Amino acid sequence: MTNKEHIPFKDNKITKKEYTILAKELLNAIDMGEDALKKLLIGCENPELYSSHGTYREGDHNQCDGLTGSRFTEKRFCKCLYYRNGKYHDPEKCRKCDFADRFDITGNYRITDYEVPAYFYGKGIGEIDLIISDGKTQYATELKPYKGNEETLLRMIAEIMTYTIGYPAGKYTKAIAFFEGTNQAAEFENAAPEIKELLEKANITVFRFEKAGEKAYKICRL
Repeated sequence: MTNKEHIPFKDNKITKKEYTILAKELLNAIDMGEDALKKLLIGCENPELYSSHGTYREGDHNQCDGLTGSRFTEKRFCKCLYYRNGKYHDPEKCRKCDFADRFDITGNYRITDYEVPAYFYGKGIGEIDLIISDGKTQYATELKPYKGNEETLLRMIAEIMTYTIGYPAGKYTKAIAFFEGTNQAAEFENAAPEIKELLEKANITVFRFEKAGEKAYKICRL
């Protein structure tokens, strides 16, 4: 399979001009059923070629050695959110870590994993940013940080649909999450009809991280 044959839907250049067209294309694929949706999202005729989970297994994320350098990336941010707020938190290692963007998570929702490979895992297909849980439901969540990103809600929706399709029903509930005061938060407040329809049809939960202190956020379901 060549790269030309494998162009995931999420990698479309989602411009303002193409926004409605692409959203409707995704809505149509949902209506057509699972096979059509897989083909559109993964970008190839046979998504089963991408059904490897890589080397990760549940429970592998049980130790953090910290981060060297203060460079901010989405992956580093998700890693820090998980280890700082989970059962594998090591205060001593956290204290020595160079990464500056460390926050406590409060409220009823907790972060239980990060960077979980997509079911159809392969070239051009990434990972689920965070698993957020209320103790019963596991929300596979595409997160956009509070700084350093300009992605649209449509791109976030396409990403989490891509990363979760193929997993057994009930394994994960799809979700997107953003921080208050961001472009994504503003877009959601004035969401276009096709975005509202997509969230409903694809059964995607929306979370907003809201400030709960100088170095703390609460995960709120919208």
